[in-house]
Order: sequence, then C-alpha cells, then structure tokens
Amino acid sequence: MDNLLAKTAELLANAAADPDRVLRWVLIYFGVSSLGFMGVWLVGEVRRQSSTDSN
Repeated sequence: MDNLLAKTAELLANAAADPDRVLRWVLIYFGVSSLGFMGVWLVGEVRRQSSTDSN
C-alpha cells in the first residue's frame, strides 16, 4: 500500500511539474472517448436504418 501511495505521489508531483503534458493526455483521452462514442452511435444508427428498411 505504501508503494502505491508513493507511486501516486510521484505521478502527481510530475504532473504538477509539467501541466502541458497532463493537458495533452486529457485531450487525447477525451478525443478517443468521443471517437468511441461516435462509432457506437454510428453502428446503432446503421442498425436502426437497416431494421426500418426491412419492415
């Protein structure tokens, strides 16, 4: 547990020292999650359209 806390403290200290790096990773995370959301939406929309066309 102490090792985990020490590693977390080290990561937070590094993040505080380089906020641009943290911002870059946050933007990458939200960009990837947005792409994932759009992909899921698109698949659902295609499935909905194909089920509407077959009826």
